[in-house]
Amino acid sequence: MRVLSLSSAVAAFALAVAPAVAGAASYGHGDTGVVDVSASPGYAEGEEPLSADPLDPSHLVAVANVFQANLPAPLDRVFGGGGFQDTRVYASQDGGAHWTTHKLDQGGLGTLTAPVPESEGFSPEFSDAFNVLNTDAASAWDRHGNAYFESGDVHGIHHGGDEVATVWRSTDAGRTWGPADGYAAVRVSEEGDELDRPWLAADTSGGPFDGTLYVTFETSPFVDDPPKVFVKRSSDQGRTWSATVRVDAGFYKTQFNPRQRPVVGADGTLYIVYVEAPPTVTPFAPQNAPIHLVVARSSDGGRSFERTEIDGDVHRVTSPDEAVEGYTEMIPAIATDPARPGRLAVAWPEATGAGSSRIVLRWSADGGRSWSPRLDVTDDPAAKPDQHDHVTLAWLPGGALFAGWRDRRCCGGTFDDRYQQWVRALEPGRSGALVPGRTLEFSDGPQLGNTADGRAQLQPDEFQGLVATAQGVGLTWSQLTGTYTDLMFRRVPLRAFGLGHSSAARARPLRPRRPSARPR
Repeated sequence: MRVLSLSSAVAAFALAVAPAVAGAASYGHGDTGVVDVSASPGYAEGEEPLSADPLDPSHLVAVANVFQANLPAPLDRVFGGGGFQDTRVYASQDGGAHWTTHKLDQGGLGTLTAPVPESEGFSPEFSDAFNVLNTDAASAWDRHGNAYFESGDVHGIHHGGDEVATVWRSTDAGRTWGPADGYAAVRVSEEGDELDRPWLAADTSGGPFDGTLYVTFETSPFVDDPPKVFVKRSSDQGRTWSATVRVDAGFYKTQFNPRQRPVVGADGTLYIVYVEAPPTVTPFAPQNAPIHLVVARSSDGGRSFERTEIDGDVHRVTSPDEAVEGYTEMIPAIATDPARPGRLAVAWPEATGAGSSRIVLRWSADGGRSWSPRLDVTDDPAAKPDQHDHVTLAWLPGGALFAGWRDRRCCGGTFDDRYQQWVRALEPGRSGALVPGRTLEFSDGPQLGNTADGRAQLQPDEFQGLVATAQGVGLTWSQLTGTYTDLMFRRVPLRAFGLGHSSAARARPLRPRRPSARPR
């Protein structure tokens, strides 16, 4: 089978300049404005997590699921030149002002130009001919200059029909990636379970597990199999992977599509948030069972776990950008303070009625053993109906926590209305409790909902990205720029949030540190 080379992928998809979108109000020096990262007519991007190099905040990596719309109607909204969808990784070496695009994962035959005449609205070019589905991209950085990209392929012919989560590594801030076919982190043929939604996390603690790369994943909600959460680890930069470890516990206690997500604390503790909910219905019907939000904690490099309930009375929000109608579950966000061991936060969209929701957060200072009361993160009036979703979190080392979300306060408050993107700073007070601070808009005014492109059921947009570094706070989101959605980015300087001295003073990159002896 033909392998898509790194050089050809970069040449085909690189963006020499990613221009700022005109009209965005500036927050002064250091504000990039709204940058169209993908700038890709004929392609739609969604689900765009973001990560930053802890050694150099000008190095950023974003990822996305991508749909190439190049077939004639009615297939143009269902199947495209890269299958149902494929993935991309985007890299910036100047703090997000300019980006390059790389296509690494391959499920089919790779790029192909069909020998037929072009007609209006139809291109015979395929980004990955005969691909079925590449999806669920993720990225992470260690503290030694390595960036990692993960992409899942669903039974593609390039992988011999296997379902695989593959990892690539970059040692030059995302300019190049290797090896060409990546490293297989998870294979369904070895697991015995259909996998879903892999995520990456890296240990940057400088402790005994420093440099360890974790991949978490879950069983697929589309098969007759009890929902479960798993983790694997690599101590050699993704080349080889450990045996699989079960993270959750019990039989049919975990929610179908449990929305697990990993982070690593300042002391090397691995935390994985996930959702418990009894299966009162099948995975393909709307889920209405009570939700319990749980964090699993491992202090031995992902070999064993303790579990603590974060909240036992969570109410779902029905976001319009879910993949299928039955996905009326809850999607939490999690972040740890890179400078303070045991300090972490979890946030989620909480339904407060049939037509309204809020973003709420609970934090812990003891590694998730106990949790604060709920904190309403949003700043618009609670009495006014307004739907909030797509929460994401990022912690400035030793300082402020930032929460990003979108809502419709401007334009009616329903999911069908226009939305705006917001980020709020929460600073630790004298007692250590988080105190909500200034909220800033990152979008350039109200934006049309992504469902307007008519393809939300096959091009979901369930996750956004947020980083907090010495250069500022960066947010990624998916936004309509015509017929389809593009991946957008904006970085706002820390001073725009009016941070206190303690948060601003701690905004320093990590220093390389020689790790202590690694347990085997």
